[in-house]
Parts: sequence; structure tokens; C-alpha cells
Amino acid sequence: MARKQPTDTLEELESLGERLGGWIGTHPVLVLSVAGAILLVAASYGGWRAWQGSRADRASTALADVRTKYLVAMGGTANDAKVPEPANPETARSLRTEYVERFLEVARAHPGTAAAALARLEASNIYAELGNRDRALEVLQEGVPEQSGDSPIGGILESRIARLQEDAGHLEDAARAYEAAAAVPGYPLRSEALGDAARCWADAGKPDQAIDLYAKLQSDPAAAGGSSHLAPHIEARLRELQAKPKP
Repeated sequence: MARKQPTDTLEELESLGERLGGWIGTHPVLVLSVAGAILLVAASYGGWRAWQGSRADRASTALADVRTKYLVAMGGTANDAKVPEPANPETARSLRTEYVERFLEVARAHPGTAAAALARLEASNIYAELGNRDRALEVLQEGVPEQSGDSPIGGILESRIARLQEDAGHLEDAARAYEAAAAVPGYPLRSEALGDAARCWADAGKPDQAIDLYAKLQSDPAAAGGSSHLAPHIEARLRELQAKPKP
């Protein structure tokens, strides 16, 4: 078979261009419709990204405003990292009762944003300080479905849920919540969460689950060598369980 010469290829491209130009000329409405659809999708995507950005900005502004007012009302300044404790216990309780609802208003008004999750964490902490641990747990559980499945913030919420469950003595629920935190893609404390889950299973009298999680942690390449992030006393206990012969 004879090889095509460059001139032959050029002539074919020119012919194809002429035919394509002729087709466009005879179907102008269809071509314009397709072009318009492409532009509309591009504009819509750009608008959606802009809207998402402005939505996150509004949520962050609302949260910052409430937190600043809360700090000042409690006797601190806008730049304080920790909320101060008023000298009068009744004043402290009254302010916490007022501002816990304000934080939740931010969360409800901006669901799915990082600021909403942080607002729920603030509200949960306040409920815990008010002695209402059930409500402290509920506001976090309500916020988990609002976060996308691959958002590390979901891991933060699950980890806090686990801590509250553990403090209440619900060790199996705590273990499951720690596992849920570890399962969130991109959660930076994945190894620690798996270790805490294993510890809770052990404390709950479920050594098999604890050993399984510890083995998973040891073999996980994403965990920087496995158990290296565990506290020494936790790792020592899990190693002891792993070494113990099964009945």
C-alpha cells in the first residue's frame, strides 16, 4: 500500500474543513443551540462556584459575629482563644443558654458549610457546660448528614460524638463513632481514631473487635507505618491483647 504524501493529507483536511463549514452553514440553528448550551453550562458552573464561595463567606461571617459577641458578653475580648468564665454563675448560665441558640441559628441557616459544623461544635460544648450532655450529642449527630461524605469536617464531628459517648460510658457507641471518624477521607487523625476505637472495644469487653482494628491499623500504609501515632499505653494494651492466645 502506497504511503500518503503530506500534500494528500493536507488536501483531505481542507476537504473535511469545507464539508464541515458547509454543514454548519446549512444547520445554523442546531449549531448555535449546541454552542449556547455549552456556554450556559460553563456559566452555570462558574456561577455555582461563585455562589458556593459567597455562601461559605456569609456563613463564616455569621459565625465570627456570634462568637465575638459571645466572648465579649462572657467578659473577654474578640481575640480570646478561650471563652472566659464570668464571676457570677447565674450570669454565665444565662449567657450560655442565650448563645447556644444563636450558634445553632448559624448552623441551621448555613447547613453543609464548615462554619455550620463549627457552630454545632460550639453549641455542643456549651450544652455540655450547661450539663445537658444529651443535647450536646444531638446537635452534633444532626450535623453529620449535612456534611459531604468526603469532608474531613465530618470526621471532626464524629470524633467529638465518640468522646461524648465515651464520657457517658457508652463504649460500643463510642467505638463505632471513632470508626466512622476514621472512615472519612482526608481526616487527619485517622490513626488516632482507629486506636481510640480499638481501645473502646477493648474497654467494652470486645477484644476481637479491638484486635481486628489494631491489625488493620498496623497494615495500613496510609497510617505512616501503622500504630506509630498511638499513645504508648494504648499500643501496649493492644499488643497484649493481640499476643494473648484465643480460647
